[in-house]
Amino acid sequence: MRRSFALLALVLVAVSCASSSDDEPRPMPRRGGGMGMRGGARFGDGSVLEMLPPRDWWHDPQLAAPVNLTSEQMASLDRLSAAQGDDAAKLERDSMVAVRDLRTQLDAEQPASADILAAAKRVEALHDALFDKQAELLAAERTLLSQQQWASLQRALAGTRDDSFDRGGRGDRGGMRGRGGRGGRGRFPG
Repeated sequence: MRRSFALLALVLVAVSCASSSDDEPRPMPRRGGGMGMRGGARFGDGSVLEMLPPRDWWHDPQLAAPVNLTSEQMASLDRLSAAQGDDAAKLERDSMVAVRDLRTQLDAEQPASADILAAAKRVEALHDALFDKQAELLAAERTLLSQQQWASLQRALAGTRDDSFDRGGRGDRGGMRGRGGRGGRGRFPG
């Protein structure tokens, strides 16, 4: 009896360690943005996606001011965004639908292996196509900037990512900066 109780306790501990309460769907990767992650890649992990500035970043004064773009560079970036940005946005939308379809296959009462694999391959293909499009945009944007401008943009991006984290962009404390932080709610009475 004591042995079976110990075995049951061990199994319960193992199961609780192996399970996760993080079953919320992850947001799909966006080209840049302040979410703090891109399809599982988190800021600071050294991933290539960390280099991607947000879409139309040159219209954000917080990012554009330190870069000190010329009017010619702004016009070139606008043309580039108009020419290629819509394709990336469509791939993002299609990718979200494909992930939803995969989740539907996985949640089916009688899932078929072939259906799950087909849905997973579609997600993979769309993510690959999206990454390729983002890499093309990144390369085109980078060639328009000088080395100094690129370094300024990367510093500005790092600053906005740090600010986003401090304000609860991905912090577990929901924006509360240390003990006694207000977290946007003001002071509690009394």
